[in-house]
Amino acid sequence: MEPVKNLYHFLQEDLIIGKELLDDESYIIEPGLYQAIKVAMILKQPLLLTGKPGAGKTTLAKKLARDFALNFPGKFLSRPLVFNTKTTSAYTDLFYNYDALGHFHAANHNGNLDVTGYLQLAALGQAILLSIDNYDQRYKSMPNLPTITPGAAIGSVVLIDEVDKAPRDFTNDLLNELDKMEFTIKEDKNATYCKGSANIFVIMTSNSEKNLPDAFLRRCVFYHIDLPDESILKDIVLSRLFSDSDDKDDTGFKTTIDSYLSFYNTLTKSTNLSKPPSTAELISWVYYLKPYILQGVLFENLDTSIRNASLSILIKNQEDFKLNQIS
Repeated sequence: MEPVKNLYHFLQEDLIIGKELLDDESYIIEPGLYQAIKVAMILKQPLLLTGKPGAGKTTLAKKLARDFALNFPGKFLSRPLVFNTKTTSAYTDLFYNYDALGHFHAANHNGNLDVTGYLQLAALGQAILLSIDNYDQRYKSMPNLPTITPGAAIGSVVLIDEVDKAPRDFTNDLLNELDKMEFTIKEDKNATYCKGSANIFVIMTSNSEKNLPDAFLRRCVFYHIDLPDESILKDIVLSRLFSDSDDKDDTGFKTTIDSYLSFYNTLTKSTNLSKPPSTAELISWVYYLKPYILQGVLFENLDTSIRNASLSILIKNQEDFKLNQIS
């Protein structure tokens, strides 16, 4: 393959880009995960998900929020409210943030003592406020809800991502807050908000970088998302290639998919690989090779340059790439 001299021409002519790569509509919930979600909803407890990065933990929250919104129109947010945990996070950060410096300058320069313009609600704070009928809409971080009746209580999915990154006190303090589902904004005359009539479903994820406290684990419904088996992998690939209305039973097409999955499965089990590819990387790999799959080209019949280019999606280590490069 010759070097690309005109990048614009290359993008215009050769690159096929779409939004289906990020589409959570085709996310497949395996039976064990479905039961864990059901248990968490019945018990009204948070669902704690573990699994390797790329296993689909974060995407599940998007999937559930979308499904709830579709099945209960006007009563659920169609996207999750997300809190990205940091190593410096405190449990109060889940509810709101206060710009003390900005408020101080405004008070001194303009005499503006109104605190509400300097309060920003975080994921769980937004969820609690939205769950209340005729909720307080003063805070600037309230999400834009054009299809929802103003002030009507609305349910939501809250994602607390990578909870194991936080200090140990974060998870200990979080227990009480999740039980009470209320918070107080001390800077706003100790205004207190308690969960209203709408449902809040909390999902927490962990990459198992460190152990979580036993008391915390005891109050959660736990599920580990493992690498899917071969039949589920095929369903995942089919869901990314076709919509529900398309024909998925073509034997020749399944044979084509088998050639790609055979290579993927061999690669994931290879002892020459320091980091096996995740399900998310499989989806990206299939997306890149989609035009050839739909043409019925077996993986082994692809041009060597295309096969090796696709390896950059599955392999993230220089030595691994050298050992597995196709000659």
